[in-house]
Order: sequence, then structure tokens, then C-alpha cells
Amino acid sequence: MDEPTSSWLNESFIDGQTPLYGNWQSEVDDHFQHGTGLILDSLGENLDSLSFFSIPTVFALLSVGYLISRVSSHFASNQGRQDQERNDDAFDGVDKEGGVIAKNEGIGRLLWKVARLLGCAALVGLSVPSVLKALTNEGTGFEHYTAKFLLLSNAWALVLSFLSISTPGWHWTSRHSTLILFSELAVYAYRDVWPLATFRNEPLDMAEGWVLWAKIGALFLTALVVPVCIPSAYRPVDPKHPAKQPHPEQTASVLSFNTYSYLSPTITIANKLPHLTPDDMPPIADYDRAEHLAKASLSAVDPVKLRKGRHIGLSLLRLFAYDYFVGVIAMTVHTVGQFAAPVAINRILVLLESGQTDETPVRPLFWILCLFFVPVLGSMGFQYYVTTMNHVVVRTESILTQLIFNYSLRIRVVSEGSEKDGDGDKKKKDTSSFIGKLNNLVTADLASVTQGNHFVMLFWYFPLQIACSSVFLYLILGWSAFVGLGLMVALLPVPGYLTGLLQGVQTEKMKKTDDRTQTLTESMGVLRTIKLFGWEKKIQEKVDKRREEELKLVWKWRVVLMFIMLVTQLIPIFTMLATYAVAALVMKIELTASKIFSSMIVFGNLRDELGRSSMILSSIVRGRVSIDRFNAFFKETDLLDSYEFTESSSAIVQPQPVEDDGLYLRNASFTWTPEANGESTPSSSFKLTVPGELRFMEGKINLIVGPTGSGKTSLLMALLGEMHFAPSEPDSSFNLPRAGGVAFAVQESWVQNETIRENILFHSTYDEERYKKVLYQCALEPDLELFEAGDATEVGERGLTLSGGQKARLTLARAIYSDAQIILLDDVLAALDVHTAKWVVNKCLKGDLVKGRTVLLVTHNIALARPITDFIVTVSSTGVVTGHGQDISEVLQAEPTLQAEYEKDELAIAEDDSLIDAPAEKEKKASGKLIVAEEVQHGTVSWKALKLLLKGLGGHHVVLFFTLWIGGHISENLMASFNLWFLGRWSSQYETHRPEEVPVVKYLGIYVGLTFISLAINFSKDIWFTLGSMRASKTIHKLLTETVLGATLRVITRLTQDIQSLDSTLVIYGDGVVSLVFVVSISLVSAVLFVPIFALPGLLIAGLGIFIGSRYLKAQLSVKRELSNAKSPMLSHFSAAIAGLVSIRAYGAQDIFKIESRRRIDHYLRISRLNYDLNRWIGIRIDSLGAVFTASLAAYLTYASTTSAANVGFSLNRAVEFTVTILYMVRVFNVFQVEANSMERIAAYLEIEQEPKPTESGKPPASWPTSGDLRVENLTARYSKAGPAVLHDLTFDIRAGERIGVVGRTGSGKSTLTLALLRGIITEGTVYFDGLATNKINLDALRSHVTIIPQSPELLSGSLRYNLDPFDEYDDATLNAALKSSGLYASQGDSDEGRLSLDTTIASGGNNVSAGQRQIIALARAIVRSTKLLILDEATSAIDHETDAIIQNTLRRELGSDVTVLTIAHRLQTIMDADRIMVLDAGNIVEFASPKVLLAKEKGFFKALVDESGDKDHFYEVAEKKGSSSTA
Repeated sequence: MDEPTSSWLNESFIDGQTPLYGNWQSEVDDHFQHGTGLILDSLGENLDSLSFFSIPTVFALLSVGYLISRVSSHFASNQGRQDQERNDDAFDGVDKEGGVIAKNEGIGRLLWKVARLLGCAALVGLSVPSVLKALTNEGTGFEHYTAKFLLLSNAWALVLSFLSISTPGWHWTSRHSTLILFSELAVYAYRDVWPLATFRNEPLDMAEGWVLWAKIGALFLTALVVPVCIPSAYRPVDPKHPAKQPHPEQTASVLSFNTYSYLSPTITIANKLPHLTPDDMPPIADYDRAEHLAKASLSAVDPVKLRKGRHIGLSLLRLFAYDYFVGVIAMTVHTVGQFAAPVAINRILVLLESGQTDETPVRPLFWILCLFFVPVLGSMGFQYYVTTMNHVVVRTESILTQLIFNYSLRIRVVSEGSEKDGDGDKKKKDTSSFIGKLNNLVTADLASVTQGNHFVMLFWYFPLQIACSSVFLYLILGWSAFVGLGLMVALLPVPGYLTGLLQGVQTEKMKKTDDRTQTLTESMGVLRTIKLFGWEKKIQEKVDKRREEELKLVWKWRVVLMFIMLVTQLIPIFTMLATYAVAALVMKIELTASKIFSSMIVFGNLRDELGRSSMILSSIVRGRVSIDRFNAFFKETDLLDSYEFTESSSAIVQPQPVEDDGLYLRNASFTWTPEANGESTPSSSFKLTVPGELRFMEGKINLIVGPTGSGKTSLLMALLGEMHFAPSEPDSSFNLPRAGGVAFAVQESWVQNETIRENILFHSTYDEERYKKVLYQCALEPDLELFEAGDATEVGERGLTLSGGQKARLTLARAIYSDAQIILLDDVLAALDVHTAKWVVNKCLKGDLVKGRTVLLVTHNIALARPITDFIVTVSSTGVVTGHGQDISEVLQAEPTLQAEYEKDELAIAEDDSLIDAPAEKEKKASGKLIVAEEVQHGTVSWKALKLLLKGLGGHHVVLFFTLWIGGHISENLMASFNLWFLGRWSSQYETHRPEEVPVVKYLGIYVGLTFISLAINFSKDIWFTLGSMRASKTIHKLLTETVLGATLRVITRLTQDIQSLDSTLVIYGDGVVSLVFVVSISLVSAVLFVPIFALPGLLIAGLGIFIGSRYLKAQLSVKRELSNAKSPMLSHFSAAIAGLVSIRAYGAQDIFKIESRRRIDHYLRISRLNYDLNRWIGIRIDSLGAVFTASLAAYLTYASTTSAANVGFSLNRAVEFTVTILYMVRVFNVFQVEANSMERIAAYLEIEQEPKPTESGKPPASWPTSGDLRVENLTARYSKAGPAVLHDLTFDIRAGERIGVVGRTGSGKSTLTLALLRGIITEGTVYFDGLATNKINLDALRSHVTIIPQSPELLSGSLRYNLDPFDEYDDATLNAALKSSGLYASQGDSDEGRLSLDTTIASGGNNVSAGQRQIIALARAIVRSTKLLILDEATSAIDHETDAIIQNTLRRELGSDVTVLTIAHRLQTIMDADRIMVLDAGNIVEFASPKVLLAKEKGFFKALVDESGDKDHFYEVAEKKGSSSTA
């Protein structure tokens, strides 16, 4: 027996005959020739002890005791307790009355149980000879007892195996039998198997002969094979509701679970199909279902506790504490597996160096087997850790998404721009949109939280890895290892500093990215306005400027990242060099192959883990920031009054019950925020006041009227509880009875991305008769005829397939179809033309479906609603309810403004009696299914997309770029292999020379030089590639933005997510793929360089890896693409629900939306789990292949080769590198394929149809246009090349300065004419503007000299000044004059509170101003442009009549005499004083003359309209006046 380890560790320090370090080499060699095997060798010291055989007997006795206790408990308890215990023990879903197969949950489990039973029977039979021998008195007394005890133990295991089949409800029987048999197997392995791995010991029970090996075989079957191979029994989370089909993971055996073989059928299916659909994927496990996770996590992430102060991060850590503990165990196993290669290679090389294998205690075959089994075991540990963390990730995603969604249903939605800085010391609130904030939480922040969950890696695995590395290096290189490790610790602050610098750059970069994204988002949101105003070039310049600023920081970020990577490579190299230098120069250690190549692997592991640790630390820091944002959201978000949490209760406080159950407000005041301080905006400073009592008439129609922006909508919001209630009197109160249900039609129509029918039903039961009535009364029947699929047509996101009027009527239909007793209608008539509005009033609001229901109707059109009104409420411009009563005449007399508006409304109603009869036929849609989802790419990335990327990288010198880049990769990897070979060359010198004869300084200097040459090549290659990637980012972004601005498409994701991928992950992974391909190739060549015969097995292993990888990629690409498509509906439902929060709460549909949200989350999690688990499937297989390659190469080199130890070490080192890298190559290639999908989408968008680009010949003269003269010849227009003509051969002439009115029924071509004049659609014929043919002029030049005001104007987020003058071309005086001319100041009243000014913040889309104010602002923008042609397309439809009159007078007074005005309107009074009126019908001009001439035309279309109006005489008088003035 060798002396203890402590002896040889201290021996060099007490040997007085040699210098202090003189014998260190011999001592270290002695230790690793004998010392490493000391522990293993000492295992044989007590092998002859039979006492270990008592262990199975002890377990058997404990099992018998357990059975006796259960039986006693069974008979001692009553029948109810017996039933309960039986139910607790057994799975309720098992058919207790069924046959033996059903009882054992399937034929698979039964067969494995039978196999165990037979194995136990064989063991009992094989144990009999030993007992018989004992009975014949052969052997010692202890041996006699041992044989008998083993027989009894095996017999009891046999009984337990039988009970597991006959009584499957007793699950413990299987566990007990496995424990007994495994303990017996362990004893036999200790006594009889381990000695075979040593040179000095023999199996102790060889006297049994073949019976011994038969026993071991039977034990191996029953104690190992059966337990790891038997399928698991399905245990549902809720036994009362088991899954129809469990996830394969839930029924997988231990072996299948740890090798992920249960996914192999799915991968096989994926390789047979063009694309793997969700239906072909495994179902979601019931413990991953959103409903279960919500219940299970409620105690940890209770919103009440979060709002009171508990940090959500700590709550999540507590919730998943067990998973993190499992992760610690798994990573410990992985760490052990990682050290198998260096230890085994060291021992094998020591054997080869000594040439005397019998001097070492352990045979080389043991170390070769370790090279295979231990890394595979370590890989299983790592895969299990990652699987556990991935489960945490998907569950965290589900829990947080549900938590945010459910919490958001309780939030008060305050308009954007309503929150400003208060005092200087108060934190400035985010001015981004509310929906944007929530979307960021459930996308970017949630991703950061889930990516930053690797605490186990950072706080356990890395320290453990460093500790184990230190011990290993110390054992083979002495205390020189601590010199190197000390240097590493000293240099660690350097990457920490650089990481901090990187985070700073990242923060700045994200700000610039936000600026660019904000510009793009706004541009895409108002793309129609940009194109119609000819702003494409200016917007492109603005975007390019933002992009340049962003790319400067992207470059800086990439450079800092390269330096971090360089430093993380340098630190282990410096550590290694310092260690080797001290060991060779100071300690005089012989750096033999066994020391160098084993330590190289450890140094390589340290290098990799150091790089990984910085990445993980960075992700944890980002996760901490994001989890703090979640925490702030739960603590600081303003909740509705009815949902505020109290300190004394953990429940949500509901509204206090009121004795009066009527619909009323009494002495009530309401604000949008509990405290309005600091600089105010229209939303934050607004206050709604109801003095006295306001009681609405129940079962009747109540009218709410008032000037534009007075607070009519706020009154409805107050009743719904959306505003903050501020009691002003002791008896202040309000009530909205909800017992009979509430329906709400919002002014900004809210529709879901579903079919028309689903939007109307809104989760109500379908009643065909009622449904048809609703369609008829809401005038939707003619609209449905326009769609081939009728009401099965999907309306698209935000209702993009519907017009504003259609969305308004759809929202109204939803409210009418519901059985709610109270209906709140917020200005639903505003988006309708007068004729349709009259239809809705007469057919719907007077109809039987509304009779007996309480209706609160907000509208500007008092005259239209008067016949149906039973009660009226007026709201002043200051937000005070100033009058209410049943007599509408009395109210109008008290409000002169409303009286004037009422009189003009009556004219509008009368004039429209025949304006619109039946809708014109339109081109029908092909189907009801709206294609708005992403197209799912099949197969690998196309050459077209790759070509776009490669051309962007190479620029104008593609060949030069790729020659230098690929050459750099080849040179870098060749240098790495040459460096390693040189170390082997150095180590081989000790085999042929005495240690003092080896020129250490020379070899060390050469190695340092080679190392720095390799690093220089690597860094130069990275710089070269980074320059190319920056070029690609700039070029492709510019191409894409030019394409987008040249076509009217919805492409914002292309300009954000896809460009983000191009800037970072895509090019990084592309570079990684190329790098890893060369690493794998050169490592394989290097590994077989000295054993060419092994090239064939190496290629076979590589080929098998590529085959497995290709099967994996086929499945993974489909899953990745489906995962992207699964997340979109989840987020879109989230966004849609948040956008419709008020409507959802009004209808009381929160629970329905929660259920739908959970369904979509489950669908996403189902695919997400498969995505993660597929990575584990490929990981364990590639690792196993690599272990086979390394172990087989080691066996060949040890037993069948005469190669030197140095070359063997070189080959094995390269083999380890090959096996580790091939998995990374497959994984990185997969990620690259998925990320390259961004290039697929970008490439597809670069091919969309473009408008003509500007040319030099298309530039008009600088003075053009000098007048508004317009001449049209044979103009025909269509929306698509294959579509029908919608304008037919129009010819007309408009003189400069003329005011032209355009009228016609719906679908007659009015709006199409405006698009045709601006070349927004396909046209034939010629349009002359100021004498120039517009088809010969550049589009930007044409559109920049024409101004159009659409019915739904688009505003930008920013100041009012920015909206009027986005490019800073005018001074404030000009802008204020335009606002005054537009009628804005006249419409705001005298109060300064809430007035709009140039500095007023406008929210995205203009959400914090009324629809009428948006149209006024758009009109002011048109006045600022001062073009010679102005087109108004229903530009004043949402404005009250007083403001409309102001605007019309302004247009007559302010515009120059040479400015031509085209006005499209439904109101006759808007166009009656026009110089001429054009009447369109079905795309043809039926009449075009002055009003006087048209009124004189018998049976004329226009004359019929005027004659049927209620103010015929007034219109004739206006026309006569106009005619007389024109003649004069």
C-alpha cells in the first residue's frame, strides 16, 4: 500500500539532501503515477469484508417494517379513511376494475415489471447454491449468515416485484425492490467488478464461478435496466380533470427523459413533412398549463402583496427555489463530467510515458471508459440543468404575462402626454404610450428576465469550476498553478470594467435605437400622409440621420465587445503562460506531455467559462433592471378606484353598495389623475364637475351634447368608473347599475382581429333572428355584400379592412346585440354620413331592440337625435354640466351655441334625404380570411436572402472581403493547432534530454510569440468582419426604408426587429458558423494527423453528427418559425385587449379575455417547450458521439499505436476540441438559420411594387406652380392592374382659384378621384396641373405642391408645433396665424385651462385630442403649406357646425385668389357657395356646373337633392347669390 497523500505532498519540504524545489518534478510524477490511484487502489484494502452484504438485508428489513406499519394503519382506521388512503396512493384515472394491463397503466409498464419479476426469480434461484453450501457447513459462520440473508433479501425483492404487478396502487413496492437490488449490485460491483479495473486485485467471489456473473447480470437487469427503462405512470395535476393526451415527457422512462428520446417520434414526423405544424407537436403538459400556473403561483406573486412592497424578483426566486436546488445538483454532476477528460488523458499519457503499465494501480481501459461514460453523464447533468431552467423560463413567461394582463384589466388608462414633470426632484414619467409600456414589459423586459435566470451558473458552477481547476492544476503543476490563478484574479477587474463600459454604450445605443424606431413608427403610422404630402425624401433623410447616429454607437459597441472577447482570451493565456513559466523556470518541473495536454484542457475550460460568466453576469444585470421595471409597474401604476388595494385587506376593494340603484351623479367631480401637478396638458388638467344631482331617465334615450372637447366622453368614462372620483360634498356619489349589464360603443371604434360576426356577438350566444335584425338596423347588410365571405370576413388588426363608418357601425352593432340593459354610445354617429346616421337613428335607436333599454347617447347632431330623445344633458366647454331637463327646446334656448348648431343640423338632415340610396358595387374580396399573419418559411434560408446579406457585407469588393475574412479564419485555426503541436514538441524534449538540457526560455519565448501572432490574426479578422457588418447594416437599412417609403405597406417590424437582428445576432452568428466550421474541420484533421487510419472513423462520426444535426434542424426550423407565429397572436390579443380596456370592463368581459389569453399562452408555451427540449435532444446525442470518438481514439492510441506520448496528447486534445465544438456548430448554425429569416423577410419586401423613383428629367421648373389651374383628360383609374376601373374616362377643366364641390353617393368615386389626381393609384389619361402633365413630374414634386386633408387626419407624437411644421421651415408667427385661421382658438372658449398651444404635447395618433381637434390641426397644417391646390375629403365631418362655419369662412378669406379648392362633403351647406359642383355616380361625372346652372336643370341629380332638402329656399338663395356675384 502506498503512503498517504499528505506524505508525498510534504516530502519535498523535508528532504534535506536536495534543494527546496529540486525534487518537485519527481514528487509530482510519483504522485500522478501512483497518487491519483491511491484512493481507487485503497478500495481493494477491505474488499474481502463480507459485512457489506448486510446492507441489502437492512433495506429489506426496513421495507418489511414499512409494510407492517401500513397494514396496521389500514386495519386500525375506519372505512372512509381506508378509501381516502387508497385514493391518495393510487392514480384515480386508473381503471381499478379493469384487467392487469389497465391496472398497470399499459402493456409497456407491465412487460418491464414482468421482466423485473423474472429477474428477481432468477436471483432467488441463483442464491440457493450459496445457501446449500452454507448448510453443508463449508465456509465460516459469517459466510453462512450472509448467504441466508442475501437469499431472504432477494426473496423479499421478488415479493415486492409481484406486489407491484398485482397491487399497482402501492407505488412504494417498486421503489423498495429497486433499492434492495441496487444495494446488492453495488456490493458485487465493489467486490468483483472493480478489481478487474486494477492490476493488483482479483474478484473475491470467483469461487462461485459462472453463478457470480449470472447474479451480476440479473442484478444489472433488475436494479438498473428496468428502473431506467420502464415508462413512467401518468400523474395528472388535477386527478378529476386528466389530460386527454399527456405530454410524452410525463410518461417517459428515466432513460428516455434524460436522453430526450421521447421527442424522436416528433423529429421523425418533422423530417417526413414539408413543415411541422402545431398539430403535429406534443400537447402541453398539464403542469405547464396557464390556469394551473396561475393558481400555483398566486401565493407567491399575489398582486396585493406586490403592491404593498414585496419585490416580485424575490417572489419568483421563492416560487422556483426547488428548481434552482435541482440545478445545483445537476451542475455539480456536469462539473465532475468536465474533469473526466483531463484526468483520463493525464493518466493515459503517464502510462505511455512510463511504458510500464503494471506500475500503476489502475488499468488504462478504466480511463478510456471514463472518457466515454463520465462526459456523457456530465452532459446529462448539464442538459438536465438547462431543461430545468427552461421549464422555469416558460413558466415565468406564463405567470408574468398572465399577471400583467390581469393587472392591466384593473388599470386606469390615462391619455398619453397627460403626465409631465412635477417638482424638480420628482421622477419624470415615461411619455411613451401606455400600450407601448405594457408591450415592452411582456416582450423585451420579459425576455431579459427569463434570460437572466442563470444564478446557479454564476454563484455555484463557476466558483466550483475554478475550485476544481485549482486543485487539479496544483496536483500536477504544484504551487505554480496559484501564481497563474492569482494573475487571473488580478486581471478580472479588466473585463468587469469593459463590461461596465459596454453597458454604458448599450444604454446610449438603445436610446438612439429608440429614436430611430420612434421616427420609423411615426412614419409608418402616417405613411399615407407622408406619401400624399410628398415627404418621402425628407423623411428618408431624417431616418438616415438617426441611423447614422445609431450605427456610430453600434460600431463602438462592437469594438468594445471585441476587446472584451480579446481580454477573456488573453487572461487564461497569461494565466497559462505564467503557470508554465514558474513551473519550468522556478520550480524546475518537467513539462511532460501528460502535464501539458491535461492542463491545457483545464485552461481551455477556464477560458470558456470566463467568457460565459461575463455574458451571464451581463444578462443577470439586464434581468435585474427589467424585474425592477415589473416591480415598479405593480407598485406605481394607477388603478381604478374600484380596484385600489387597502392596507387592511388583501382583497380588492369593490365599489361600496348604494341604497339608490338608479343611474345618477350627485355633486360629483372627476379627474383623470388623483393629483394633477406641474405643467398641465389637456388630459391631466381636465376636471369634470356635476353640481347638484343629475339623474338619467331609465328605459329611455338620454342625449349628452356640448362643444368639441367639452368632456362629453369623460361623462361616460366617469359613470364607468374609469375616472378618479373626487367627492366635493358629503353626499357626493354616483351609480351605474350593472345588474342588467352594460354595453359601450366607444368613439374611437374598437374591434378585434376576428370575423365580423365574432365582433358583433362578442362572446354572446348566437341568435339568428336577433343577429339579422342588428345587421339591418345598423345598416351593415349592404357592407356585407361587398365581401365574398360576408360576416365571416376577418376585419384585421385594428379593423384595417373596414372604413371608419363601418367600424363605428360594427361597434354599435355589438352594443345593440348584447342583452345589456344600459347602453352607452359615444358619438357613434360622427363617423357616419348623414343618410346612414338617419338610418341608424330611425331603424336602430327607434327599433324594437332598443325599446325599454337605457341609452346614453353622446353626439354633435342634436337635430338628428331630437325625435328620439327623452332627456338631454349639456356639458360646457369647461367640463361643467350646465343644464339638464326633458324639454330640449328649453336646453337649446339656454345654450345659444347649441341652438345654432341645431338649426344647421336640421338643414343637413333634410338635404340628405336622397343623397345615398344603395351602395355601388365594389370589387369583392377573394375570401373572408385576411392574410395578416407572417408567412411561414419552409426549409433552409434561400440563396436570395443570403445573397443580399453577402453583398451587403462585401460592398463593392465582395471577393476581396471574403478572401481576407475566410483566410483569417483558416490562419487562426491553423495557428491554434500549430501552437498546441509546438507544446507537444517542447514536452517531448524531456523524453530525449535531461531536464537541465532543455532550453526552456527559448521554447517559452517561441510559444509566446506564436500565441500573440494567433491573437493578432484573430483580432484583425474580427475588425475586418465588423467593418463589413456595419456596411451591411447601413446598406440594407437604407434599401429597406427607401422601399417602404416607396410603397404603401404595413412593414414596421421589418424596420425594427429584423434590422435589430441584422445589427447584432445575425452577423455575429454568421461569423460564428464560419468560424466553427473551420474549428471542427481543422480539429478533426489535427486529431487524426498522426493516426491517418483513424480518419475514416472520424469522418464516420462527423457524418453521423451531421446526419443527426440535419434531422434536428428540420424539426427545429419549423418549431422556431411556428414559435414566432405563436407569439404574435398572444401579443396582438394582449395589445387589442389593452386598447379596448374600457370596452372590456364596460361589458364585464374580463374573465372571457383572461380565458382567451390563457389559451393563447398555452399554445405559445406548447411550442416554446418543444423548442427548448429539441436543443437538449441534439445536445446529448452530439456529446455522446464526441465521447465515442475521443474514447475510441484513446483506445487505439493506447493499445494499437506506437505514437509518442506528446503526439498522443496532441491528438486527444484536438479530439476533445472537435467533440466539444461540433455541438456548438450545429446549434449556432440553427440559430443562424432562424435569424436569417429576418433576411428572408427583408429580401421579400425589397421586391414589392414600387412607385416611380424621382428622375432628373422629372423635376418641374423652380417657379412651378404659379397657379392652381387643373385640366383632366380621359382619366381612368383602378386600384390594381387586374382590377376593374373605378373612374371612367373623366374629362374636366378647373380654373385657378375656383372652389369646386364634389358630391355623390357612397362608392361613387369621390375619394378615388383625389388619389388619382395625386397618382396614388394606377391611372390612365392625363392630368395637367398649371400646364404640366403630372405623369411627367416626379411624384415628390407633385405631392409637395398639393395639400389634402383626409377624413381621418394622422398626427405625430410630439408638440403641436412639430405637427404643423415637422421640418422646421416656418416661424411661430406663421404657425399661430394658421391655428387662428383654422378656427382652433375660436373652438376652445375663453378659459386658458386645457387650451391647445404650439407647445402642447400631442400623443401618437392624436389620442389626447378630440377627433374634431385633429381635423382642425390638419387644416392648420394645410394652411401653413400654402399650396395652389387644396383638397378637403370630408375634412370637417367630426367638427361641430359653429367651428365648421368658422373654417369655411376662413378658407374663403385666407386662401389666395389663385388657390384651387376641391371639397368633398356630405353636407350641402358646405359646398352650396362653391363656384361649381361636380356630381359623381359610379365613377362617372353626371353633372358639373355652377349651383345656379345645376338647379335650373330639370330632373337633374343635384336639383333633386336640393328640392328634397328641408331648406330648399335657402339653398336656392345661396346659389342665386353666388351666380350673381360670379356674373358681376
